[in-house]
Amino acid sequence: MRIPTPPDYHHHHFTVVQLLSLLITILLPTSTSALETTIIVTITATATATTTTTTTTTTTTNPQVPQDRSYTSASQFKSSILSTTNAYRSTHNASSLVWNETLASFANQWARTCLWKHSGGPYGENLAFGYTNASAAIQAWGEEASMYNFNKPTGFTEETGHFTQLVWKGTREVGCAAVDCGLTDPDGDGEKKWSRAQGWYVVCEYVPSGNVVGANDDLEYFRTNVQEGSGDVDIDTDSDS
Repeated sequence: MRIPTPPDYHHHHFTVVQLLSLLITILLPTSTSALETTIIVTITATATATTTTTTTTTTTTNPQVPQDRSYTSASQFKSSILSTTNAYRSTHNASSLVWNETLASFANQWARTCLWKHSGGPYGENLAFGYTNASAAIQAWGEEASMYNFNKPTGFTEETGHFTQLVWKGTREVGCAAVDCGLTDPDGDGEKKWSRAQGWYVVCEYVPSGNVVGANDDLEYFRTNVQEGSGDVDIDTDSDS
């Protein structure tokens, strides 16, 4: 199987604006003097977003970072993750995911590092940062469907890997977490990619993992597990409150 391992992927192809509003499931919010976290166990996610904040120099929670209830309320976070995730899965003929506390705890541990790269853990994983709410992060992953060739399966690519994990039919459980990493480097490091997540960092873990490739790069798993959608997914990402 292949699980994307940034920084080359995991939605690292973002513009500055996208990264500030950042698309391969959890519960219980916790906070420390340096980080505010919301953990939830249940489904997948990775994305990019658009915030208007452009200044901050500390790793502590910054007043400019959006504080939507989908991040600050554990119950709202879990609800947003599951409802948005399962809306996409339903459209692509995949069963609804259920929340998994173990996955959520793992997601929380990784999110608290604020490192903008994959954890290398044993699960399918999607990452996102900068989105104004949890639903917007998942929507970013879902919109990768526009770049996926269903007639001649694309297989795993950096451009569509979040989407394929999100709707992978064989996946059954998800657990996610969100941590406020502050805005320490809103413009990135010159031409280099971000090394730390900015603003709210969303991490989702999935089991069984998606993006499985068969022997000799056979794409049969993708034909079976990633199916063309039956219509548009109507998601309100203005606010998850």
